Amino acid sequence: MRRLKSLLSLASLALISGCLDQNPTETRNDGNGPFPVIANWTATMAPIGTNTAQGTLAVKQQLSEHNDVTFTITGPPNASYQWRIFRGDCQMTTAAANVQSPGLWVFATVQSYPDMVLNAQGTATVTRTIVGLLDSLTAYSIRIRASQSSTAFNGTSPLACGTLTRGPA
Repeated sequence: MRRLKSLLSLASLALISGCLDQNPTETRNDGNGPFPVIANWTATMAPIGTNTAQGTLAVKQQLSEHNDVTFTITGPPNASYQWRIFRGDCQMTTAAANVQSPGLWVFATVQSYPDMVLNAQGTATVTRTIVGLLDSLTAYSIRIRASQSSTAFNGTSPLACGTLTRGPA
């Protein structure tokens, strides 16, 4: 009886291995390409008060919460700025207590936003990939402030601001 079970096991194994030889493993690499763009967001950032810095933001929102961001700023030569995309338009001036409450709330993490240092001509451009869902029913703004500040950037009292507008892909 043991011999019969062993022979059946060997025959099953031979049958399975024969099938594997005829159907090799398929390798797919089509997932490595870019995700399709589902929306384009843009903003023109205007100075507030006596500040002279201004800029433009372009976001290619891709499927799967993937955003390719290009931010260009002009202002005084060698100036340094912090920048963030916030939930809330430029008219909003209060910080949110938590993500569910109304008010300004930073989009993504602060690590997504490196400081911008303008060159001797007073310009700088940064390109980033930021993960997160830009909701078409929510207002967003791009805001800057001087980099030397030691407090967390909550979006209030910016030097310049621009409200994002959503366009088709």
